[in-house]
Amino acid sequence: MPTSRYCDLPDLGVVSVTGADARSFLQGQLTNDLRMLDDHPGLLAAACNPQGRVLAILRLAAIDDGVLLLLGRALIPALLAHLAKYVLRARVQLEDRSDEFSIAGLLETGSPGAWSNEVPTGVCPGILVASSRRLLLAGPAATVTSTLADLPETTRADWLRASIEDGEPELEPDTAGLWIPQMLNLDLLAAVSFAKGCYTGQEVIARTQHLGRIKRRMLRYSGPPDAGVTPGQTLYSGDALAGQVVRACMDAGTVQLLAVVGLEYRADLLGRSPGGTEFVPAELPYL
Repeated sequence: MPTSRYCDLPDLGVVSVTGADARSFLQGQLTNDLRMLDDHPGLLAAACNPQGRVLAILRLAAIDDGVLLLLGRALIPALLAHLAKYVLRARVQLEDRSDEFSIAGLLETGSPGAWSNEVPTGVCPGILVASSRRLLLAGPAATVTSTLADLPETTRADWLRASIEDGEPELEPDTAGLWIPQMLNLDLLAAVSFAKGCYTGQEVIARTQHLGRIKRRMLRYSGPPDAGVTPGQTLYSGDALAGQVVRACMDAGTVQLLAVVGLEYRADLLGRSPGGTEFVPAELPYL
């Protein structure tokens, strides 16, 4: 019996970067090392502004003539406008191809990595490993549907909960540009290369890392079902502004969330208003 379940992820979209200079162009724009892409399908990376603030978090897939970028659909117009400023004479084409692709998430409920026995490789342009229990499939709708035909469905809420438990950030238009990669734990998620050389925002990101001035990190919390929050919402420790919500979901009668929080508050109960104590710290697998 299959132990994997899938859900459609219509809120994700696809940007293609194609042309003779596609990889070298992205090497100068993203936080991770594109030389690793062929051996790491689903390579995690971020696009940042010159101030080192994250504009989009991406999953990468290699294709014959370039690279596919998977990210939240709502962020695509701003990302395309940002990347277009740096094309100059590079031989690249940037295109929103979301309407050509269907994207599904595969959630493993049994042994970690067991999905590898249930999904044949090579059937989709993008089979992207998100974690030992989460897989992203991107391809033509008919191909994705046939690939998952024998598997039961799950809900997007289950996928979101697993993503939060794995400690993977995701941005919204209202939170794009708020944080540097280290605040979102992207360095701990192997999404930042400190050896690859220059890229947009690299100077700020590298200086923060080498000077050890990481004063805020993304932490996980849980709270009661009536403690609804939205991305970007402020959280308090006592009367002090402690941090901001990155993403949140409902899970079995509780709210699960990730928030960028000052490390001096990491052991505190947090609230949506001064003096509130709705949210209790929870563990992340890598922190």
